[in-house]
Amino acid sequence: MKISSTSSYAPTAVAYPNILPPADAEEELAILFLDIRNFTGLMESRPAREVIEVVHRLFSMFNKIIKTFKGTVVEMAGDSLYAVFGFGSSIKEAANQSYQAARMMLESVQLFNDAYAAEYRQNPLEIGIGMHTGSVVVGQFGLESQQQQLSVMGLPVNIASRLQAKTKELNNDLIISEEAYGLLQGNASNGEKRTVSLPGLSSSQEVRLLGKPYYRNIPLEEPDCDLDYVLAISG
Repeated sequence: MKISSTSSYAPTAVAYPNILPPADAEEELAILFLDIRNFTGLMESRPAREVIEVVHRLFSMFNKIIKTFKGTVVEMAGDSLYAVFGFGSSIKEAANQSYQAARMMLESVQLFNDAYAAEYRQNPLEIGIGMHTGSVVVGQFGLESQQQQLSVMGLPVNIASRLQAKTKELNNDLIISEEAYGLLQGNASNGEKRTVSLPGLSSSQEVRLLGKPYYRNIPLEEPDCDLDYVLAISG
């Protein structure tokens, strides 16, 4: 049970404690938004308890992958999550860690579909990921008696969220900003460069399409890494 040493997605084995900044600090971070596709179709075709269990397992796996690449999940809600990378590291390291996490999460979903092909072939699970980098304000936030939670705010967060939504329109499951792409090391594919308009933003954004089209009933491909590994890290 192993991943090839040549794989660019192999996680570091070193444990990493998140280094959170003081309240209301400005940080240069990589921001990643993820959304599960085909969720409504899955809810219509499968029992609710089964769907909840599937989503729980996937999100547990995503959380562990994000932590492996030194990221922090800010929020999970319904069928989506967003995470940040860069506490205690440079913005270049953060961008590369975020990209590596994105690639492994995409691969893990394909492994899930391969493992449960008979049940989910008509509605294979897919995810869309948007990624951006920039300066954000980080703090702790909670209403009245609620527990304080990590808060990350700023225009880069909005851009990353809109890039994730753009994956549907552009039919590509991983879209990152040109700014973030410029920070990646040579192990990232070139991808198609596009100029896109994002809702609520006055200026166009240059992006890279670094993923694949959604399945749309195309036969699933053989995975590149071991299913046992993915199931193991998902608990």
